[in-house]
Amino acid sequence: MKALSQLIAFACAALFISACNPSKTTAPQAAPQAGEPLNRNPTAAISAGPNPVPAGSGAGTTTIKWTTGDGTTGKVFVSADGAQETEFAEGPNGSHDAPIEAGVTYEFRLYNSDHTKQLEKITVTRPAQ
Repeated sequence: MKALSQLIAFACAALFISACNPSKTTAPQAAPQAGEPLNRNPTAAISAGPNPVPAGSGAGTTTIKWTTGDGTTGKVFVSADGAQETEFAEGPNGSHDAPIEAGVTYEFRLYNSDHTKQLEKITVTRPAQ
């Protein structure tokens, strides 16, 4: 009988301890929907401000800010209206002003240092007057 009481006490203690230390697992993440950020690297980010660029005469300006989030060098490329992209900026993080013409859609893409993996992207527009 004493052995049974000790076994029950041990089982209760084990249950109490396991209840105080819950599992650290997380639910799987859903795939991004159309129009959502890529977020291929959860620490990488790229932004533009203002966006959209206000209408006005001449070229407008937006400031592109980026970070790879992990200290590695990133490269920012830009494409206007789907044309071939060109290198815009480089570094693990930074900001750089960009001229934005009315009626043109610009896509700024943040890549890893060897331009083989797109980390994030943002689209910038400016309405015609």
